[in-house]
Amino acid sequence: MTNERVDLRQGGCMCGAARFEINLQGHRTGACHCTDCQKNSGGPYMIFTTVGAGQIRWISKPEGEGRASDIAIRRFCTHCGTPMTWESVSEPDDQAVSTGTIDDPNGLEISYEIYTRSRWASIPPIPGSRQYEGGSSSY
Repeated sequence: MTNERVDLRQGGCMCGAARFEINLQGHRTGACHCTDCQKNSGGPYMIFTTVGAGQIRWISKPEGEGRASDIAIRRFCTHCGTPMTWESVSEPDDQAVSTGTIDDPNGLEISYEIYTRSRWASIPPIPGSRQYEGGSSSY
């Protein structure tokens, strides 16, 4: 049993077709610099917030599902294209949502960065965040 306070928030895609409620208790927020995330976001990295799979409740689940590799399923809104989740095939007990889809992401500190070996040279490390050249299950 943990003494952390339950932190319920809502989120969704740009057009509102996909919506969720998330309990952020015990969350981990990090930036991924892998080339798949760069392609998926069209930017230098993606920021994800990970919680236990039971801590997300879909109000209206996104219809799109894609796989860039065998390690994860990416869900997205088929109406507006917003990337919503990254779901590990090998760790189904965790659920990672695109942090920018949370309506109020205030207070979610980026505590780690992964796949930094693919970091764009012009992007400095986020101060105070742990750095991993590859992926890690210990962030």
